[in-house]
Order: sequence, then C-alpha cells, then structure tokens
Amino acid sequence: MTGRQRLQTMFAGKPTDRLSGTTLVDSNVLQALPGAMQGMSELDFYRHLDCDILLLNGWTTGIPFDSPALVTDAGFAMSWKSVGDEHQSIIACPGGHILTATWTGSHPTKYLVETLDDLRRYREFWEASRYEPRDDGASHVRLTEMIGDDGLYVRFWGPSTIPKLLENDMGTVQFYYMLNDYPAEVEALIEVIHRKELAAFEALADGPCDTITLCENTSTYYISPDIYRRFNGPHVKDFVDIVKKRGKTALLHMCGHVRDLLPDIKKTGADGVHALTPPSTGNTPWELYLDVVGEDQIIIGCLDPSIFEMLPLQQVGQALDKLITPRLRKSRFVLACFADGHRVPHERFMAVKRWIDENGIV
Repeated sequence: MTGRQRLQTMFAGKPTDRLSGTTLVDSNVLQALPGAMQGMSELDFYRHLDCDILLLNGWTTGIPFDSPALVTDAGFAMSWKSVGDEHQSIIACPGGHILTATWTGSHPTKYLVETLDDLRRYREFWEASRYEPRDDGASHVRLTEMIGDDGLYVRFWGPSTIPKLLENDMGTVQFYYMLNDYPAEVEALIEVIHRKELAAFEALADGPCDTITLCENTSTYYISPDIYRRFNGPHVKDFVDIVKKRGKTALLHMCGHVRDLLPDIKKTGADGVHALTPPSTGNTPWELYLDVVGEDQIIIGCLDPSIFEMLPLQQVGQALDKLITPRLRKSRFVLACFADGHRVPHERFMAVKRWIDENGIV
C-alpha cells in the first residue's frame, strides 16, 4: 500500500498491510541533519523516512487554508502587529476601548480579557462577529498533489470555546476566578462564542477535506472533568455531529492528560484522537483509551519523548516491542513521532524507522 492508501484504509476501519508510522518536524530537526541531508524540506525528510505523511493543514508548506474566516462589524476592528518574537492581537471596540493580547512565540503573556469590563466588551465583539466559509478548493488540490501517494493532510482547526478562553483569551486563573465570581457573565460569553463556532464547524465540514481535526489540547491540568462535562464535551459533540453528518471523519487533538475525561470523550462520538500521549509525558495508555472509548477508535499515538528523545538509542526498539502490542497492531493505530519545536537527532527517527521496517507487518 502507499501511504495515502494505508491511512485512508485505516481511517475507513479496514485492515492495512502494516503498522502506520508518521512524524511531524520543522526547522529545528532539518537544521540538525547530517551534512549531505542539509537543505531537505519537511516533505523530503518524510519521504527519506518512508513514513506515512499526515500533515496538519499545510504544515510548513506555505499553502494556506482560509476557511472559516472570522469577520466582525458594528464598529469593531481586529488587527495584528509584530515586533521581533513578540506579537499582539488587538480588538478596537466602539467608544475607544481596546482589548490587547500579547504573545511571545506561540505563548500568550498577556490575555485579551483581564477585567469584568473587558469580558463584557469581548462578549459584544462576539455578538457582532461571525464565521464565514471561504473556498479552500485550490489549496486542497495543491497540497494533495504535493503530498501525492505518500500520505494525506487533515484539516486542523480550533480550539473550541472553553480551551480557547483558557489558553488564548483569559488564561486559566482569570477564567476560573471570573466563572466563580461572575458566572452569568462568563456563561453568556461561552454561549455566544460557541453559537458562532457552530458556523465554523459547518464551514469545515463542507470543505474539501475528508478528515477534520479539532485542536483542543485537552488536559485535566487546566480543564476539570466538571467543566468538560458542563461545557467542553457538549461543544465537541456539536462539532462531531456536524462533521459526521457530512460522512466525514472527526478527530480530536488532545495531547495532554485526558485519562479522567475518557468516559466524557466517549460521549462526544468522535472517531478518534490525535496525539494521544501515554506516561510519562501524558497519562493515558493507548490501550486504556480503547478500553474506555471503544475498540474501533482511531488513535494517532504520540511516542512519548521519554522514549523517542531520551531513552538510550539501543533501547528504543525494545521499548517499541513492549508498547506496540498485537491489539494495537489490529486497531486503527498510527505511531507518531512528533518533533515540532524539538531538535531531535536524525538517528532517533532512523531507529523508529528500522523497527517499523522489521516489525511493522500486521
């Protein structure tokens, strides 16, 4: 099978010829490659490994996806500016009020919502805003041709309302303080953002890609089971229902501690999970996920960094012997060595490649 055939067959719940393996890298890995390999693109590197390419949108290719687009009116205006590694997102509100978030790299250092007045203005912004579909057909064709038979891409979008507020807009501390002190105000904001995101889910489901992944970064380090049951889970179920109504595959990117959320994740009806991480970095063994959520689930399983990046090289194969059980081999499982943001040496990837070549036949 080609990489594309293998992934499509596995996503469809049918047997494949061998274990699927994938990776995701960026310049951190490419710049550390041996001399003869310098200048490789990410796609060149994936083909060098003979892995099944599984891109998130147009990851590192420069091919954009514009749908869904957030637009606003009624006197609000959105803008962005960057100085070095620092970025600002700015919402100008009627009457001169300004909401500003500051990011260093990919991490917020100042949130949009810091006061009750900010929260009210932010809700007004969402009431005046909407998601609109855009035509991503040309990007779909370009990226599909670029990947060819070596794999496929999935649409990657999100997060939904609760992780959006927790990660990007309010921060964990402010979100929980305000939810406790001003529950009606915060719940009104949650309701309006989710109502607007339903249109975003529709646009994604109507797009050209057959697999849609909602990027949640879910973890009980910052989302309690109670909050997940009250808000996050039902929101995700709405996403899943919309995507599956179009006959497409709905995945959830959840790279954190999700063990205590598994019964609630099952209720969403999602087809599977992207970047599920076992101990010691995560807390959810892959087979436990199958036990609780279902044997037919798709798992894009993150090989824990304690093995992929830290274990003595000669022991990586032994660890994979224990991890990749007969049950996982028969399931809809992809072994993923994620290295985005990390300078992982070339020989680490080759150790996993050799193991798959020697042991990957189902």
